[in-house]
Amino acid sequence: MRKLILFSVFFATLCYASYDFYRLPRSVKPQHYNLRILTHLEDTSRLFFTGDVKIQIHVLQATSNITLHVGSRLNIAENGTWLQSVGRKCNKDIKITRVERNSKYDFYILQLDTQLYPTQRYLLRLQFWSRLGRTMSGYYASSYRDECNSSQIKFMSVTQFEPTDARAAFPCFDEPSFKATFNISLGHSAQYNALSNMPLIERIPICERRNWVWSIFRQTEIMSTYLVAYSVNDFEGLASYSAPYERSVKFTTWARASVIEQCKYAAEIGPRILDYYEQLFDIRYPLPKMDQLAVPDFSAGAMENWGLITYREASLLYAEEASSLTDKQHVTNIIAHELAHQWFGNLVTMEWWNDLWLNEGFATYVATLGMDRMCSKWHAYEEESLDNILAILNTDSFCSTRPIHLPVSLGGQIAELFDAITYRKGAVIIRMMHIFIGDKAFHSGLNRYLEKHSYINAKQEDLWLALTEASHQINSIPQDLDVQTVMDRWTLQPGIPLITVQRHYVRKTATVTQQRYLMYDGRIPLKKDQQPLEVDSCWFIPISYTTDSQSNFISAEPRAWLRCNEEHETLPLELQELPGDDEWLILNLQLSTPYRVNYDTKNWELIIKGLQCSVFKRIHVMNRAQLIDDSLTLAWSGHLSYTLALELLGYLKHEHEFMPWRAALDQLTAIDRIMRQTSEFEEFQHFMHHLLDPIYNHLEGMLEDLDDRHHVAHKTLITRWACRLCQPDCVKRALKYYHRWFILNDPDESNPVPRNLRSVIYCTAVRHGDADDWNFLWQRYRNSTVASEKRLILLSLSCTHDVGQIERYLRLIFNDKSIIRKQDASQIFAAIVRNDVGTHIAKDFLMHKFELLQKFYEPNRRELASLLVQIAHHVNCAEDYQELRIFIDAHKELLECSVRSLRRALEQAQMNLRWRQQRLSEFTNNLAMRYYD
Repeated sequence: MRKLILFSVFFATLCYASYDFYRLPRSVKPQHYNLRILTHLEDTSRLFFTGDVKIQIHVLQATSNITLHVGSRLNIAENGTWLQSVGRKCNKDIKITRVERNSKYDFYILQLDTQLYPTQRYLLRLQFWSRLGRTMSGYYASSYRDECNSSQIKFMSVTQFEPTDARAAFPCFDEPSFKATFNISLGHSAQYNALSNMPLIERIPICERRNWVWSIFRQTEIMSTYLVAYSVNDFEGLASYSAPYERSVKFTTWARASVIEQCKYAAEIGPRILDYYEQLFDIRYPLPKMDQLAVPDFSAGAMENWGLITYREASLLYAEEASSLTDKQHVTNIIAHELAHQWFGNLVTMEWWNDLWLNEGFATYVATLGMDRMCSKWHAYEEESLDNILAILNTDSFCSTRPIHLPVSLGGQIAELFDAITYRKGAVIIRMMHIFIGDKAFHSGLNRYLEKHSYINAKQEDLWLALTEASHQINSIPQDLDVQTVMDRWTLQPGIPLITVQRHYVRKTATVTQQRYLMYDGRIPLKKDQQPLEVDSCWFIPISYTTDSQSNFISAEPRAWLRCNEEHETLPLELQELPGDDEWLILNLQLSTPYRVNYDTKNWELIIKGLQCSVFKRIHVMNRAQLIDDSLTLAWSGHLSYTLALELLGYLKHEHEFMPWRAALDQLTAIDRIMRQTSEFEEFQHFMHHLLDPIYNHLEGMLEDLDDRHHVAHKTLITRWACRLCQPDCVKRALKYYHRWFILNDPDESNPVPRNLRSVIYCTAVRHGDADDWNFLWQRYRNSTVASEKRLILLSLSCTHDVGQIERYLRLIFNDKSIIRKQDASQIFAAIVRNDVGTHIAKDFLMHKFELLQKFYEPNRRELASLLVQIAHHVNCAEDYQELRIFIDAHKELLECSVRSLRRALEQAQMNLRWRQQRLSEFTNNLAMRYYD
């Protein structure tokens, strides 16, 4: 036995000498951290923190070294580092012979003079320090102006560790599967509050520091490092409680004192959503408290830290007198998403980041259920589901897309996973699964999964198993199918299917086939290390359908399955007993599955006839949106004629529901961008006026909706398009509203512009106004204390057509000393790019000021690459495409962390160019042939 142990030690040491792997060695794991942090906020010119951590280590395999993570900017005091073996009566020091840092993987390697054995317990202690940066990652400082003295800048500190930045704040084993418990103590000036994951136990004076205290928190549950959170601030808290079960969870919503009144809605809705989730999952929220913290500078929308959720201010604060209904829904959605993570992500955590979608996809989907429960009249489940599906049907039709489940290693690759594929496609396929296995199996399977894997890690296969067992138990799916067989095809391969339906009207049957749908098949040359495009993809697809005479859109469960054989080759499906040639056939009821459908010409004509008749509402509203989206997309890519697509689109003159209009105008956006640069734009504008006028009048145009008769998002969407297309009544009324505000003696105290139309009115007034109008709105930004209003103003200021003003605005948003927060810069840039006049100005600014932008975003180069993606959406001529491609090639090493995003940018530009060259003439010819009253 002794020889065996010595051999394993020798083998482990020998292997480690050549260790070059992105994951930590599995020889040791942490059991508990005792973490103490001293945060220095008193000298605003020298913001920093110091700390020490004691880590109880469990040895799994004999080893002579310990490897953990330490970020590149975290300084370790070597004389404050020691390792001890823990005995019953005393501890024994173990000599550390050498320390190495591996910058590639952020490894901190301690070489020891003896072996560590599984039978012994060990304690590792490290001292560290670093400055509190302004990067909005790791442990950082956020600033704001004092409400009593606007010239005084105040600071608070807060963490943002996901995905790999806990190591920037303290030495740790910074991988999701290295779960441990934490005792956290925060040292700070007594004038501040301290918050962390667990409730505060006590505040103890620090003897050697006058007016300083230790805030000591209760020990956490076992958890991953990326969920650890703490903050030092002078904020105020608003307390609320969950429903009075056997025990209630204390909610406290924290914000700057000047905006604490705007926390009332979050403080009220948060506990209600948490109560709903406890019932939905049949598992109690395990912590005694939940803090919600509004952070002035925050890179994401929010972060689900266990027991201390952090939010961007605009994602948590709601001002009844100034915020719109859309803002209220946004806050509800974000809170619902983050609270869902308390089960999906925190209680059960993915084993590695390739399964990030288990966290984010579930939280995105479950949030729609939470929103729907909070306010059913919002129709959040249907509208959010449609929003996600439309986004994915577009995003996933590019060659450069990726699978949901994707192997990743380095931090930059992990960061790229936080995209629409993870969040939206994840949510869409979970909804698909919910529908095809049924409600009972879905809830039963989720409960099994959460119970079995509580406080540990899981892979997607664990979820598939739990859901298969639940489904087979009640026979909700065929016994020869299991959830993994179906879902692996959706998570392990990229793209979406195109379903082709060829009806045989005499035989009353239809042949259904599948292939991967690509919006544009002009592939950008591959790099050496990239895999070729898989075009022979195959999915297991649940097929639901109905006919004209049935018109049963309620039962969205599959009536058949489109399958693959053992070689993953597609198998056609034959639908039987269909009606004759006088009835339409529609697949994919309520868009239960993310695929596009192309029918034979006769069936398209029958659908158009059905939409143009007086009973078109027999077709479910989500399917009306689907038919518009599919027809326009298939026409864009050349799979369908614009004759059919525009004929179908014409039915919108009678459509009053939001979702079909949302789908139509989403698709027409890309066409609008191109048409504005052609001589046919006037014809397109005339077409759009004709299309929009009936719904504009039905929604009462720009009149304020005082009795909430109309759908707010719908009214906003239609008026935005109408004003942008210079519809006279829209522009006239928008300018009138703005002028009434402009002439007030105290415009910061009273704003007559209707809250739900402000986004349209502000933008229209700035677009048609002069420097005085722009400066007036800029001053309102400076004076406003409402986060959603400030964000809206910043975006509206980008609507100006004054070239000089756009250039000045670009310089302002990327100035480190500007009062515009860094977190808002990319959104403003994107808004300027969407401005007809601003597109080329923004492109020139990016290309000529790239070094400035690189410095501004450092180290977040992914955000830098996103600016190029925004530019690419508006590239539709050969010269601009070549310029973009040359620029990307010249900076490819700098932008290496965003290769997929840049390939998507080039593909988008190619697609625009192809449409202009090959499809524009057919589109404009069809416009010219149509007669308008």
